[in-house]
Amino acid sequence: MKRISMKILFLIFAFSITSICVYADMGDMGYFGGISEGTNLPKTIEKYVPVKPLKTRVMRYKEMVYISGEPIEFEGTIKVTKNDDVIDTKESGSYNEKYVISAKNLEKNSTLDRTINFTTSFYYVDGDFKKQIVRDSAVSSWTEKIVIDDVTYTLDDTFSIYSLTGVEDITPGVSYYDTSVSYEARFLSSNNETITIKTEGSVYGYDQPWSKVESGKLTMDIIGPKDRMQVTLNPSLEAKKTMYYDKTSPFPISFDGTYNQRLEREASLKYNITTNHPELTRSQMENSIMISTAKQIEKLPIPAGLDFLDSNPANEHMKKLYSMEIMTEIPHKSMELEAITRGEFIKAICLAMNMDTSKYQVTSKNKNSMKVIFGDVLPDNPLYPYIMTAYNAKLIKGVGDVFKVSQPITRQEALCILIRVIGLEKIGKLENSVTPFKDDNMISPWARKAILAGYKLGIIEEKEGNLEPRKWLSKIDASTIIDNLINYLREDISGYYRLIQ
Repeated sequence: MKRISMKILFLIFAFSITSICVYADMGDMGYFGGISEGTNLPKTIEKYVPVKPLKTRVMRYKEMVYISGEPIEFEGTIKVTKNDDVIDTKESGSYNEKYVISAKNLEKNSTLDRTINFTTSFYYVDGDFKKQIVRDSAVSSWTEKIVIDDVTYTLDDTFSIYSLTGVEDITPGVSYYDTSVSYEARFLSSNNETITIKTEGSVYGYDQPWSKVESGKLTMDIIGPKDRMQVTLNPSLEAKKTMYYDKTSPFPISFDGTYNQRLEREASLKYNITTNHPELTRSQMENSIMISTAKQIEKLPIPAGLDFLDSNPANEHMKKLYSMEIMTEIPHKSMELEAITRGEFIKAICLAMNMDTSKYQVTSKNKNSMKVIFGDVLPDNPLYPYIMTAYNAKLIKGVGDVFKVSQPITRQEALCILIRVIGLEKIGKLENSVTPFKDDNMISPWARKAILAGYKLGIIEEKEGNLEPRKWLSKIDASTIIDNLINYLREDISGYYRLIQ
């Protein structure tokens, strides 16, 4: 009996992990101060035609190497292999990571070959409205050889150490992470010299459906028998989706145009040599390199039946959300005046943040075994998968033993959920208890922090200086604030992480 109970507990835990977590795609740059082209965000079609995640990714790669006393650009590939499926099923454990870098500089007749293997241990930590993963990586093997002109530099792994540790904060819709990097690599040259490279710093970033960024702040010391060089490195990698309207040219066609998404990627590395080296030019002392990739385009469904909104200021917001399949209700003219319910708003947020609802899809076989948390959201309710996904992701709590799924949502309730889904409530720390809105006295105490955060981030807009926090949120206004959130996640948030434009 005890053994069966343990199995049940394990399955419950595994079920909760896989239905909550959207893990950050970290490590694409390799932790040595270089940059790679990274990988694209998933296409919309992959929701319908799933693509199996690759265990091994091979990407274009660039790195500046300073070991010879001058900065030399190497270009080639980085091969990243992670066997991290265990994260989906266990509360703690370990997995293997492997990074293989092969790069050249033909002009200098130079090569770089590096292979490093990590055993990464992890454990989960629960938090309010979020979940965290703590990771610690230990090197299991490390080989490296650099050839510049006629000199070969070979890593002495006996006297080389590498420390890699990080934390990932998994909020309902966005994963944020910060990884500390510290290593000391000792090289023996073919002309019998010892060179030591010491590097310290952080690699941090986020991952969500509309953009992802990985950036670093590293300081590298290259210590030779006669000289010492110090370099600051700012690598950055961004992938994002941008949206634009493509008007159709032929007159006799059944639609005016389509919304398209561009999948874009760009990586950049800025470096600055901070020690004095008169033999180097200004461009050698401080410079940058980049990797740009070709953009991919995807067509989105054509929004139809929304002509009644042509004169409405929120017309474009609503059409975009229908094209992205975030708004799914059959369009009708009274939508301009209707309030959106609590359940409908949660569904739209789940769709906007691409939250995985598959674990709560109800079938005739599992209907009677599905968990019920709220008395007014039973498995036969069409909103059940979305409400349960949001609850399991710690996005919502409900009101007692019900969710009030059919009750119109107030503006302050909706705005709090909007900020909570991206995990940025802390930005709304109040120096005093007053917000910038004229109707500040109408804001409930529990909503102040999130509303101020949304205002500071530029997501929450005022109406002639007022917030109207207790007013029901209309479907039209809901389309505006959700589209504003998506635009923030496409473009604005990345500016805080990119270190070079």
